[in-house]
Amino acid sequence: MSPIEDSFDELVKSMEAVMGSMSSPHFFSSSGKDSWDPRVNVYEVPGQIVICVELAGIQPGELDVQVHEGILHIRGHRGKPNLPDEDGPVGVHLMEIDSGKFHRKIPVPSDINFDQCKASYKNGYVWISLPRQGRTG
Repeated sequence: MSPIEDSFDELVKSMEAVMGSMSSPHFFSSSGKDSWDPRVNVYEVPGQIVICVELAGIQPGELDVQVHEGILHIRGHRGKPNLPDEDGPVGVHLMEIDSGKFHRKIPVPSDINFDQCKASYKNGYVWISLPRQGRTG
């Protein structure tokens, strides 16, 4: 390749890197929403729906889980992580961890037995078990 072609290839790679970072969900921190959406996995196992919500750093008292009109609402607040043992000025090179209010809405089937639902927190994940009426393993 000629030096001009090499330079052009480098320019294209640089532009792709910039455009890729702009498509990151964290590039534009002001999305117009007043809350963020935690990531979830939704599983169906015999007799129940199981939802895993990624919420490292959340305190149990800061979480509210409710169902309204067939929608599971997971709301709460997560504070910003504090740099341990640092009292002086801190420069930030990258900040991807969401903080502040969150609200995730997940449609659920109509045959959920809400009296038997359970939630637990382990290793940064909230696990919500939604047993289905009339279904067993």
